[in-house]
Amino acid sequence: MVLKRVKQFHYFMLPLLFTLGLRAETTCLHLVFTNDIHGALHKVPARFINPEFAPDLTGGAGAYNYVKSVRSKAEQRNESVLLTDGGNLFQGTPLGTQDGGSKMIQWMNWMEYDAFVPGVKDFDQGKKNLIRLKEEASFPFLAANLKGVEGVLPYTIKAFDGFNVGLIGLITPDLKDGSLPKNMEGVSVEPPLDVLNRIIPEVRSKGADLVFVLAHMGLPYDREIEYKKMVERVSTGAKIRITNALELAHFAQDVDVIITGGISKGYDTPWEDPLTHTLVLQNYGNLTGIGHLKLDVDLSAKVITGYTFPTDRGMMITLFQDDIWPDFEMADSIKSWVDAITNTSESNHSELISTIRSLPAQDCPDQQPPAYDEYNIPMVGQVNDLDIMTWNIERFPIDGEKTMKAVAEIIRDLNVDIIGVQEVIKIGKFAEMMSWLPEYDFVLSQQSSFLEQAIIYRKEILTLLGQQEPFAFDDYFFAGRPPLLVDFLWRCGQTDIEITFVNMHLKCCGDGLYRRQQSMKQLHSFLRDRMDLGMDKIIVVGDWNDQIQDEGIYQSFSPFMDDREHFLFVTELIADDPSQQSYPTWPSFLDHILIGKGFFELFDSNGTVRSVNIDEWMGSWDVYENLISDHRPILLSLPLD
Repeated sequence: MVLKRVKQFHYFMLPLLFTLGLRAETTCLHLVFTNDIHGALHKVPARFINPEFAPDLTGGAGAYNYVKSVRSKAEQRNESVLLTDGGNLFQGTPLGTQDGGSKMIQWMNWMEYDAFVPGVKDFDQGKKNLIRLKEEASFPFLAANLKGVEGVLPYTIKAFDGFNVGLIGLITPDLKDGSLPKNMEGVSVEPPLDVLNRIIPEVRSKGADLVFVLAHMGLPYDREIEYKKMVERVSTGAKIRITNALELAHFAQDVDVIITGGISKGYDTPWEDPLTHTLVLQNYGNLTGIGHLKLDVDLSAKVITGYTFPTDRGMMITLFQDDIWPDFEMADSIKSWVDAITNTSESNHSELISTIRSLPAQDCPDQQPPAYDEYNIPMVGQVNDLDIMTWNIERFPIDGEKTMKAVAEIIRDLNVDIIGVQEVIKIGKFAEMMSWLPEYDFVLSQQSSFLEQAIIYRKEILTLLGQQEPFAFDDYFFAGRPPLLVDFLWRCGQTDIEITFVNMHLKCCGDGLYRRQQSMKQLHSFLRDRMDLGMDKIIVVGDWNDQIQDEGIYQSFSPFMDDREHFLFVTELIADDPSQQSYPTWPSFLDHILIGKGFFELFDSNGTVRSVNIDEWMGSWDVYENLISDHRPILLSLPLD
């Protein structure tokens, strides 16, 4: 029985057993796994295969049918099935977020999952919501290093025919970077490897023959390159902080398999650590497919002796309708859920607006004095002007607290009313920075897959009326980042205006031109429909990832450029000015502001648009780029008095 703890046995000790006259009796354990579903149970076109003529993906109904088939065949062959999910369950579509994930849990109950590890995004609606989901689930939530969340277990032991699997849950130590502090109150995370080493003996003592880890830690992109980098750091004597599943597999000494999530990149083959021989599995996100690996288990030695794939391609089963037919009852249930959301009309803001307008008018707030003095940043926002800025803050915060302090100083000193920002990586750090700016509040995207958008606004003069993210059910053309749309009421003195504000970050590179062109067709049609309802005071900002000077087939924004009766790129006025390039490194002008016809007259009367060359006030472009971003902000000022 000692052999079950020697990983090298897996692949080259079987011949020795036969030489000794020991015939191995083996069985098959089907590992079926999902991760980073992000609320995507619905049927959706597989645009990543063919954007023009995309085959359909069957989503949750196809996954249900596939798992049902695997279980049926396994039962006939006296084999076993283990079904797990690696977290980030409901955030990503209105289907998941509207009820805080309840329908997602209902689907998982129907699927008969064996275990789930919460993900970073599963805290998006707070700890209490996560506890509620746990109570609705018919399967355990596992996270041994997660503290402060009632009912989440450290591990479970699954008994199969002839062997037992100890399944230990672990969550990323960077959990708090991914959510708002209010969602994490009372929550803490212990170092995953320390906890794992402490728990494995306990799991073994309770009868686990094999040790699996269900880890929301992620197998990185370019896993071979990342492994080499890690080994090089180790060779220099550097202390490694375990933050992902690749690192965990290298340093964990008694783990057979790690099933992970937290990154939407899937792999057709397992990662096998060269030292420990631990296998690491990760599925693609958004339920475009389902992972399936067949493990050969020696029932005498209680070890894994090898694995096989269910297809020639590997262990990723893409849920094409032509290959995996959906279960009709499940498909009907999911469709009814989606229809109930998409058929819901937009919120009527009239009652809230009437209440606000019934309050006595207040003077416009005075300009705020600079809060910090590290940099000589001038005040650009003016009383009685609507000052709008778009700003890609490049993987915020690229230099930790130094970046946070610099961005906070700039926002306070500039004194603008609304800022659309792109590329928020660490939501917790962003929220901490915003707590230093009491004059402002903010809205975060709820459906983006990565690189969050945010809208920062002066709360004394702007009231949030509503928020939505159109195209969240099919956001391929928007690169997994559907536009963040917010309706505001701007009220300053005797003036109040309803504003539709849209912040977005379009696809760059690769097939970016095609996807930008398609996304602009969708957005133009959507905004024209709003205009037909009388909502024509529209401002669209963002990192558009292309230039408006392009012509013909290379023009990304033709639907708006060709509709000058309703829309105007105010950045046309400065796009050819080399001193105002929004992306000087190229150089090019990628960050734009578009206005609807409801603002034409105001802009024509005395509106201004300009690049905000913060780099000049900070001393140099290198200082600004290394501390904050490779993009400059763009400012639009509209006189409202």
